[in-house]
Amino acid sequence: MVKKKQEIEPQKLALDSLNATIMDNKAMIHQSRANIEENRLLILSNQSAAALGNQQLANHNTEEIFESRKTVLVTFDPETDLQANYIEVASRRSELDFLLHSARLNEQCLTINKMMVEANALLIEITDNIMRLNQDILEFNEENLDSNNELIQGILNPLVVEEGMVEELQAENDSSFEELDRLSSKNRKEIVKLLEQSANNKNIAIQHNQEISQRREKLYINRQDVKTMRGSVGREIDYADIFLSNSEE
Repeated sequence: MVKKKQEIEPQKLALDSLNATIMDNKAMIHQSRANIEENRLLILSNQSAAALGNQQLANHNTEEIFESRKTVLVTFDPETDLQANYIEVASRRSELDFLLHSARLNEQCLTINKMMVEANALLIEITDNIMRLNQDILEFNEENLDSNNELIQGILNPLVVEEGMVEELQAENDSSFEELDRLSSKNRKEIVKLLEQSANNKNIAIQHNQEISQRREKLYINRQDVKTMRGSVGREIDYADIFLSNSEE
């Protein structure tokens, strides 16, 4: 009995070492998942702030600017046919500028929407993988529940062990040791890479958050400029005002 115990001891130490590595990998995977979820929420928050906040405010400012231009052109009282023609052409130019801008924005928004559809498809694929993972765990549990019952009262009970079963199990153990060593090393490398990528993603997301806040401040300033400009709409302007304005530039 002492001899057999000494023979098993190296495998027991190797098993303890593998157990520590795999459990450590498991803890790091949970840490990685937490980092990924945190980044995802921050990214979604940034998208919402940029699309629903800044973008709507920017579009509102654009609409007011062109509405004011339309009002300005309408309030002019042309004295010659040349001036009247200029006002008409300028009005059409203004409307075309706005429509071109809107069409180009639509094109960019469509590109973003396509990317979001692709992202949603990837999320669906991730969900499928998670569901398969859960099914694998369920099947593993059911299989080993049956093994427990067989150990208690079935063919795997040590009381009915047959010649050759120990050697067969030992051969399976040797094969499992090799696979465990390979898998645990491979998983560790992947975990470290994921943690580094998550840290980089977090830095980018934080930078985006800062840029979104800074752009919002600029949009508020733009908004105040629009309000000031609208307050000047309809004010009488003569040649002196035009010359003074050009000289200031």
